[in-house]
Amino acid sequence: MEQDGKANDMQSLLLPLFAFVFIGSCSGATLHGRATPANVTWGGCSSRGPPYECTTVKVPLDWQDESKGTIPLVVARLPASKTPKKGYMFYNPGGPGLPGTTFIQSTGSELQEQIGADWDVISWDPRGVGESGPAITMFDTDAGYLNFWNQLQGPGSYSTHGNLTVSSDADFFKSQASKFDNMTITFNNLTMQQNGDSLKYVGTCAVVRDLVFLVDSIYGEGSDVNFWGISYGSAVGLYLTQMFPDRVGKVILDGVYDGEKHATVAPMKWLDQDYKSIETALTKWTEACATGSSICKFASAGNKTPEGIMSKIKQITDTSYRIFDGTPPTVNDLLYGPSTTDPTKWSYELIIRTIRTGLYDQQLWKSLDALFQTLLAMQSGTPASKDAELDSRLFAPNPMPYSNIPYYVLDYANFAIYCSDTIDPQGETTQDLFNLTVQAAQSVSPNFASLTPTQSLRSFCHNWKARAVERLSEPMTKKPKNVILVIGNTGDPITPYESAQRVASSAILGTQARLVKFDTVGHSSFSGKSDCINNVVLKYISGDAPKDAGNDNEDVACTVKKTAFGNAPSSWVGSSAALRTSGQLSTCASLFISIFIGFSIFIL
Repeated sequence: MEQDGKANDMQSLLLPLFAFVFIGSCSGATLHGRATPANVTWGGCSSRGPPYECTTVKVPLDWQDESKGTIPLVVARLPASKTPKKGYMFYNPGGPGLPGTTFIQSTGSELQEQIGADWDVISWDPRGVGESGPAITMFDTDAGYLNFWNQLQGPGSYSTHGNLTVSSDADFFKSQASKFDNMTITFNNLTMQQNGDSLKYVGTCAVVRDLVFLVDSIYGEGSDVNFWGISYGSAVGLYLTQMFPDRVGKVILDGVYDGEKHATVAPMKWLDQDYKSIETALTKWTEACATGSSICKFASAGNKTPEGIMSKIKQITDTSYRIFDGTPPTVNDLLYGPSTTDPTKWSYELIIRTIRTGLYDQQLWKSLDALFQTLLAMQSGTPASKDAELDSRLFAPNPMPYSNIPYYVLDYANFAIYCSDTIDPQGETTQDLFNLTVQAAQSVSPNFASLTPTQSLRSFCHNWKARAVERLSEPMTKKPKNVILVIGNTGDPITPYESAQRVASSAILGTQARLVKFDTVGHSSFSGKSDCINNVVLKYISGDAPKDAGNDNEDVACTVKKTAFGNAPSSWVGSSAALRTSGQLSTCASLFISIFIGFSIFIL
């Protein structure tokens, strides 16, 4: 239970030799004999003073075999400041591989403002992430990171690919599969050598068991689990409903990643799912830019119409493909964007990736406007507007210890978490991956699908040898005791609205889910908060879930009145039989820019 005092010291973990075997599925709803909750002592946090507080809780390395020792989990919370306290909310900000303690210490006051000062907001670094064990590492230095990834750089290499809807470009792209295959095999071997047996103990099943144990230890054994999972965190929440359906309290799945497909379908076989909303996101951006042309200066280049603006974007990307000279990026290029005004230094892939980053959050829309103005001016040989200054947030966050490139990028715990959950390979090859990527570009996402090999974790799993000791392999048909709130953005550039719709449908959660359709651009509801979303959330956590519309469509539809460019386009407000309300956008949590954006390579 809760106690006051100084936080426990972190314990180091000696990594054993590696042995990669699959032991079982995580269908049990018990904590495998660990009946006694931990004795939790709270103390100060390293990066934030009071009222924030932190602690370390030890959990079994292997929940099925506690003789293998323990690992530390680092926890941070902002306690309720108002009495009587109504409850608590655990958060997972996604990734996989994003540190929850950083999330809470960076955005705790905003989170508490949203759900109420009479709630604790709390999170932890999931196993393998940040300061929690087991330690998963890959690159120790910026140089090691660059040397590895620069295998794909240079004239005539993968980095010079372009529009995969053009047959000659697609043929060149597919010709690079063997080089990428060799790189993924090398990556797997290096990761195994570096981390050994630890790779099989960071799967999502273990993360869910850790969450339930933390709730038992901090808020009382057997307490309902209140949880808000964002992006990959939504998969943690879905796993929770299947592993511990009788422990589910107030659970929100936001920016939904399809956790059932993650667990039961080979990753590359549904890679087209990644791109079902991103083209919608870019289209909506052009609509907002055209509507707010007095603010969005790039609109003038496209005759202030969505179609004209999209045409100019295509001109920029197609030109970059034709003129890129293959120059590998430097650390500064990765952190701040190429400093040169020479347009031959900007690759098609870098520009497309940066556009996707700009669609994450409306705080970055004006930065995206400036990027387009700058690139068009460079390619045209004309001076850019003095207001069109590149924003480093489009490329990477502020430097963090122990190098310029952030530790959560260098460590690559996200690979171990993501791939270890997936089913055993069924003969898929890297050539299959490249062929499927071309198919996705030609049928689903002409602008963004080409990012798959270097921008999607699923590209490595068929050559990844480690699998978690526990995996959730059965269909997700269990219904939790309490209703789940599922939120999906129609213009989400990372997790498509269709994923939220499927998870909330009769195929999975059914009548025990309420689907909120948020008609906006950005990743998760945190990318563009609104009064509508806030009101739905507040009612839900107070016990007043939205009424079930009785079908697999949305139960609540939220729209926005304002964007970063002014009034929202009239086309964004459609009709629905469900409850429809609107809201004013407010400032997004800062971590979704500083961490999510910086982690734009290999993130969910």
